[in-house]
Amino acid sequence: MFTILVIIIYIVGFLCAASAILKSRTPQGATAWFISLVTIPFISVPFFIIFGGPKFYGYANRRRRLDRFMSQKIFVMKESFLSDQNNHFEFKKIVNTLATFARPGFTSQNKIKLLIDANQTYVSMLSELEKAEHYIFFQFYVFRPDLIGHRFLEVLMRKAESGVRVNFLYDEIGTALPKNILDRMKQSGIKVCQFNSMGGGGRFQVNFRNHRKIVIVDGKTAFVGGLNIGDDYLGHREDLGHWRDTHVKLEGPSVLVCQMTHVKDWYWSTQKDLEASWDILPTEGSANILVLPTGPSDDKHACLLAHLAMVNGAQKRLWIANPYFIPPESLLDAILLAAHRGVDVRIITPSLSDAWIVGIASQVYISKLLDHGVKVYRYKRGFLHQKVLLVDDLFAVIGSANFDFRSMFINFEISVLAQEEQFLQDVERMLTKDMEMSEIISPDEFINLSLWKKITGRAANLLAPVL
Repeated sequence: MFTILVIIIYIVGFLCAASAILKSRTPQGATAWFISLVTIPFISVPFFIIFGGPKFYGYANRRRRLDRFMSQKIFVMKESFLSDQNNHFEFKKIVNTLATFARPGFTSQNKIKLLIDANQTYVSMLSELEKAEHYIFFQFYVFRPDLIGHRFLEVLMRKAESGVRVNFLYDEIGTALPKNILDRMKQSGIKVCQFNSMGGGGRFQVNFRNHRKIVIVDGKTAFVGGLNIGDDYLGHREDLGHWRDTHVKLEGPSVLVCQMTHVKDWYWSTQKDLEASWDILPTEGSANILVLPTGPSDDKHACLLAHLAMVNGAQKRLWIANPYFIPPESLLDAILLAAHRGVDVRIITPSLSDAWIVGIASQVYISKLLDHGVKVYRYKRGFLHQKVLLVDDLFAVIGSANFDFRSMFINFEISVLAQEEQFLQDVERMLTKDMEMSEIISPDEFINLSLWKKITGRAANLLAPVL
């Protein structure tokens, strides 16, 4: 009986290995899965079932009817599309490429405000929530019911009790809310829902996350960026200290694109439409903005392809700040090529990490960057969690996407790409200050690493496709 069981497990291992070869996102991932599945199927088969799926099944099918509705909204928004006449030639090329990954593309007449760290972000969010007259869409990967979390809950519940429609969407893996808090929220009138990332038409898909952070107020204001809700984002986590992060506040037609993203996520979770305002509200602002929602239900790897387009578009400057720097090889190669064609490439990474294995794995990539003359900074004032990219004097990107396999292929993410002179100056000043609070990593650091650290770094790097 035992022999038969072993044979069956090995057969399942070979079948899973064949599936990995056919469907894995990268050759590295296919190789890693194949070796482990045919050699140690007793261990690797369960992990493959959980983590090996390349697509988030069910989401795209369930939203098709909603997509037709959204297409009508996009058509109505055409008056807010970016005019080709007023744009820099190099920016036009980016516009044409990125618009293929994100509908409706770039919009004009937006306002964008840079929000640095949790204090600025939370104050601005709470202020706008207090102004809500009709509805609030509130979506986060992590929501902690701690001191700042309760402050947000108090505002949301009070607004719901006053007649404002409040929809609260959270990821079921990133957030765990106690039953007594959920009951209070529902009693106040808040519609609460988990993003069913483990659903997918009945499939077990625990590897996927909705990593987006979106707040919409009355269809007039939106917040997007790297911050979740919790005291640790205010620097109250002793092992990490100061939490360095970045968010943006949007006004104008771009808000409706953020709203479309939330509405689709809500429909996936509830199969119910959301009532919302779709009136176009251009501002006196001059920001051209593209909202880029990406995820595992995309027909193409939109997050990776968009980042490749942005990196390849850099001619003078490419500054990146990101906490989890373990990019797919194609993206790493694009960054290295930028450095070789004379672009000022600078990468800011954290000195501390909330995911130790990612911190170890990233050392292999940092070593490669240094070998090619890229300046890599290690942020010293606490934990750097922001996801920021600055290209030339053309545009800046701020959102939820990390430079890792999970964001590029697995997670649902949202990023904001903006072109506006004042905003770009603000981002440049912010990153310059971050570099002043960092140390430049010397290539000698990796040349002189002990054999043990080199081996552990390489071993952790093998797990990059599933981190």
